[in-house]
Amino acid sequence: MDHLENPIAALAISTSRRIFGAAVLCTLGAFLAFLAVTLPEGGVFGRVLLGGLGALFFWWGAAYYRATEGGLVLTEEGVFESTGEAIIPLTNIRKVDRSFFAFKPSNGFLIEAKAPMTRRWKPGLYWRFGRKVGVGGATPGKAARDFADVISLMLTERGAELIAEARRNS
Repeated sequence: MDHLENPIAALAISTSRRIFGAAVLCTLGAFLAFLAVTLPEGGVFGRVLLGGLGALFFWWGAAYYRATEGGLVLTEEGVFESTGEAIIPLTNIRKVDRSFFAFKPSNGFLIEAKAPMTRRWKPGLYWRFGRKVGVGGATPGKAARDFADVISLMLTERGAELIAEARRNS
């Protein structure tokens, strides 16, 4: 956890966003489970399908709530979860994409890596698949843009110099 002692930027999700998102997913799960029990038609397959989807949305709501408990931290070494788990080292980042047509999460951005990484998914916070890391979903839009801009700045030579100078002055 030494690498989290001097964060450059942080990205967190508010409690109200966490509760609202989890409540929406669980409400959809409850509605689907209710339909599975009360629909007169549809047969066994329809009821099992609706019940299974309801259970899936309950699970997703709980996973979303747990995943968004922490946040993301940017250090000189890379992007980490607030628990200390590495998401992507700075040396593996090729570029940051916030463009309109990028395949990115809502209110978020996409990081392209130089080398492929293992798959990982924290609903509402980030996903990592191959050479792509999508950050966002439940994150506030402005905070995610600022976080992405700091990463982009760090990737430039001048940005690395500014950060090193700031570290020396503090």
